[in-house]
Amino acid sequence: MLSSIRPFPLCVLTLILAAGAAPASATPVAVGDNIRVMDGPGTTGGGEFTIVVDAATSFVSFCLQRTEYINFVNEFHVDGISTYALSDPTSNGGDALGRDYLSPQTAFLYTQFRQGTLIDYNYAGPDRWKSANNLQNAIWMFEQELAMNNANPYVILAKDAVDKGLWAGLGNVRALNLSLRGVESQDQLMLVPSQTITEVPEPASLLLFGSGVSIAAMARRRRKRQ
Repeated sequence: MLSSIRPFPLCVLTLILAAGAAPASATPVAVGDNIRVMDGPGTTGGGEFTIVVDAATSFVSFCLQRTEYINFVNEFHVDGISTYALSDPTSNGGDALGRDYLSPQTAFLYTQFRQGTLIDYNYAGPDRWKSANNLQNAIWMFEQELAMNNANPYVILAKDAVDKGLWAGLGNVRALNLSLRGVESQDQLMLVPSQTITEVPEPASLLLFGSGVSIAAMARRRRKRQ
């Protein structure tokens, strides 16, 4: 029973692993699917975790929240695939409706991890748990679950990528919104196929789009004056 299992604050990102790192590919997960969580390297109470989808396919993930729980026994239901974690308090980054939107830095780190290209991540060595701890803590910091520590190597890496314009938005990264018997559970990270992305553009994209429209309008006005 759930009450007999010690709850762990998990956040899961999926990745099919054979030996060491594998190229990123979006694991098919849909609303209505059932998943199970398996433990992996890391000692933070978060990821790495392996998500098994309908007992058929699997991927590796990291936690988004520390205010919700999951375990390694029950089967969880996929209620939604969104750009935010659900039911987070404002102190942990949630808005008035409890939606805690994913940060671009989290998306950058998870994408790099899934591609097997995250700098200095020990994908195959005995100290993989140390890399998992650093990455999980960095994700929690960007999601406002932990106080920011600018000495964390993945905090430095993600801030640099976003600040220098090397990464923007969420890419293919989304939150897997889960429940157990109708009760919300820990939300996990995942990748979705490019063709399924129909989200409204991120604010930064809208700003760039708006700037382009303004420039075009100015050019038209100049031509008319000439």
